[in-house]
Amino acid sequence: MLYASKYGNWDAFAMWNLHAKFFYHPELWKHLFTSKLSYSALDYPMMLPTIVAFFWNAVGSMSPYVPLLFAYGVMLTIPLYTYFALRDEGLKWLSLIALVIFVTDNNFKQIATSQCADSLLSLLILMVFVQYEKLKGLINNRAYLLGFICASCAWVKNEGLVFYVLFTVGFILSNYRLLPVLKKYLTGAIVPTLALVSFKLFFAPANDLISADNKQLFSLSVVLTDWSRYATIFKFWLNTLLSNYIYALILVFAAFVVNRRLFASMPAIIIALLLLGYFIIYLVTPHDLNWHLYTSLYRIIQHVYPALIYLILLDFKGPQTRQHLALLS
Repeated sequence: MLYASKYGNWDAFAMWNLHAKFFYHPELWKHLFTSKLSYSALDYPMMLPTIVAFFWNAVGSMSPYVPLLFAYGVMLTIPLYTYFALRDEGLKWLSLIALVIFVTDNNFKQIATSQCADSLLSLLILMVFVQYEKLKGLINNRAYLLGFICASCAWVKNEGLVFYVLFTVGFILSNYRLLPVLKKYLTGAIVPTLALVSFKLFFAPANDLISADNKQLFSLSVVLTDWSRYATIFKFWLNTLLSNYIYALILVFAAFVVNRRLFASMPAIIIALLLLGYFIIYLVTPHDLNWHLYTSLYRIIQHVYPALIYLILLDFKGPQTRQHLALLS
């Protein structure tokens, strides 16, 4: 709290908190959707701004400490939720390792205190995978909660919508014989889905990736065969992973050595497809590629970072992993 910006970083100042200021005034919020604010990513879902505006109304002022404290609340919830989820599985020491990773990861803390929606999305994605692991093979009301949380990802960021679609398809394919579970999951997803659909249909302008101004979409054959774009993206991804996500690389390598079957699981496939989707977005972005990568890549990997830590550490509970470790020792 001593070193973080009081008003968040640029995205928080120009988008998330700006949107919240419009929502704070019941008579003015519709004025947010004007061409004069086109730079403010008005197609972005509005969960975070509405939460901030709700608490502003509760305290009676637009205090900058409301988004700041909410960001810190999310930052603290992620390591604690991971810790208790692993400890509930009997993984006492691995839960402590997860806690140490988050506490010593300055990149995680920097993004979490930026007052942007990336950490909130990463928390919900983490919760989705935790609830999914607890639901495996069971038919109970946890499926309602799983559907609600997963659909809420789409109400946080556009990237969350991609995750929502991918996870829902994977969940249906892996549980197509359990109709009661699917019904509960889809029922739980109704309210966040309706909120997002109504917003996209009646208020939000077209996303810049699919707008008529995106010339990249009208020259896909040129874009997809421009190998310099691939090289630029790969270089940025490698540098970002090595400089900001070294813990994730170490855990992925450990999982590859100990139990490669983890990478064939549904959660691993969904994370891989989500990252592939991000890669494709960079290929067709209407913005300057280097600028887009520089300003966003270090944040979007954060979306799956806590979930990746949880899933890999959880995998050490499996009998195949314990057997492999015994052979290595």
